[in-house]
Amino acid sequence: MYTQTLYELSQEAERLLQLSRQQLQLLEKMPLSVPGDDAPQLALPWSQPNIAERHAMLNNELRKISRLEMVLAIVGTMKAGKSTTINAIVGTEVLPNRNRPMTALPTLIRHTPGQKEPVLHFSHVAPIDRLIQKLQQRLRDCDIKHLTDVLEIDKDMRALMQRIENGVAFEKYYLGAQPIFHCLKSLNDLVRLAKALDVDFPFSAYAAIEHIPVIEVEFVHLAGLESYPGQLTLLDTPGPNEAGQPHLQKMLNQQLARASAVLAVLDYTQLKSISDEEVREAILAVGQSVPLYVLVNKFDQQDRNSDDADQVRALISGTLMKGCITPQQIFPVSSMWGYLANRARHELANNGKLPAPEQQRWVEDFAHAALGRRWRHDDLADLEHIRHAADQLWEDSLFAQPIQALLHAAYANASLYALRSA
Repeated sequence: MYTQTLYELSQEAERLLQLSRQQLQLLEKMPLSVPGDDAPQLALPWSQPNIAERHAMLNNELRKISRLEMVLAIVGTMKAGKSTTINAIVGTEVLPNRNRPMTALPTLIRHTPGQKEPVLHFSHVAPIDRLIQKLQQRLRDCDIKHLTDVLEIDKDMRALMQRIENGVAFEKYYLGAQPIFHCLKSLNDLVRLAKALDVDFPFSAYAAIEHIPVIEVEFVHLAGLESYPGQLTLLDTPGPNEAGQPHLQKMLNQQLARASAVLAVLDYTQLKSISDEEVREAILAVGQSVPLYVLVNKFDQQDRNSDDADQVRALISGTLMKGCITPQQIFPVSSMWGYLANRARHELANNGKLPAPEQQRWVEDFAHAALGRRWRHDDLADLEHIRHAADQLWEDSLFAQPIQALLHAAYANASLYALRSA
């Protein structure tokens, strides 16, 4: 009965969305201005850009309705730990971490039951291929010494420049964490290189959500749960201060407006900073149109002189968010501890032990967080002790509450969120 009702509601929502599209198509055929009484032209309250934006919004809602997809947009500034938070939510590392902007393009991360190894689909790669051709010519003609003055050329950037000079295109499909990291890092470095060479990056080609990269992977926290109608997808959005690109603010606002719900990641140590204020203003601009949640990351840095969890909730709910969110929707957490604990438990469950720290650097971070500064390599051989330490670190991360209250609820009610959004 419940499934049948959802189906009927989705069909009706789709019919209304199609009707709205037809009305827009009629508007497109009408003149944009009409003669006034005194002959001058009077502008009508719509324009081609406005109509195109409405078309994009309706197409996005139709896509979500057809999938019964709930899109949870995740927004935060560069140093708030957004990528680490997404990795902690998913339960495994799907996004790379670097000490520089990493989300020049929005990226979807879709829960796909049974997909143990992440796979990235980038079907709309043609605009990037055309950009590479332009950059190839610019690199041939440019003064490398001048380029090094305006662009930090590290190992990754040097590899990208070599790839462009050799005419190597981006793939449409990447399987596995490392190939995905390489693709996403290259995309972000491509934005920096294009800016340095004074070539426009084709951001407008990725305004439609169906054109952006999609990562499909099973969320560890949802594995084995009862199957529900609908689909849960995270949307990693560009932060307003990422890459120094002012147009990203417009892209951020568009993506937030099209989401089913919004999760803001704020830095506990920078709650009143300028960068976090930009995020708060973007969220407040959305208003009450979508459900809003906040993760206050880096809460592990709390000491006896700083605000506790209740004080943080009161500050954000009242002062910073101006009452548009309740304290119950605010979760102080440590995303890094949550990610490391889950990664360790996942390795123990699948492989029976942790990898050597020399092979995977996250193991050293885990040992330092879970065992303390004086840990030794021999400690990693005591599997029962490591398992207990991972469980304790997960508990200390405070991530269990938002996973239960937000992720599980979003998954179980994804179809309802999709209908409400439409």
